[in-house]
Amino acid sequence: MTTDEIRDTLAKILVEKINSTIAVDQVDWDSTLRDDLGIDSLGAAELLFEIEETFGAQIGTVDATSLVTVRDAVTAISRGLQSPAA
Repeated sequence: MTTDEIRDTLAKILVEKINSTIAVDQVDWDSTLRDDLGIDSLGAAELLFEIEETFGAQIGTVDATSLVTVRDAVTAISRGLQSPAA
């Protein structure tokens, strides 16, 4: 899966499951999860769950506060997809 495909899927998750007040086209690489997209701490926890469910990426060791932008989340997902399952 390419990083663009990951970003597109992540944008859909953000809109459909986390924050329905934004549109997919508002989600870009440098959108901040908290300030631009309105993701609070509960939303961040939900996002981590949805990422693991959707992508099968094991990113459970990632601290949700380290995911500041969409780019950060895509990087974490990409790394999780490349890591062998334990």
